[in-house]
Amino acid sequence: MNNNDILRRIRYAMNLNDNKILKILDMGGHPIKREDIPFLMSKEEDPDYQETSDELLNAFLDGFITFKRGAKDDK
Repeated sequence: MNNNDILRRIRYAMNLNDNKILKILDMGGHPIKREDIPFLMSKEEDPDYQETSDELLNAFLDGFITFKRGAKDDK
């Protein structure tokens, strides 16, 4: 399983649309353009396949935590 598979599975399991994906990545500190989302969701068999980096997946997961839980209070 690669990073694209993980993103795709989380997206469908949590019913995340493009706007939510963009917001989550922005919250994680790695904003992207809407045109880049299909590349993140591509499978290895797709002709336009581009592997998602570990850094982008990490930013997505960090942003997803903030998206679901809210901003962390540093008290």
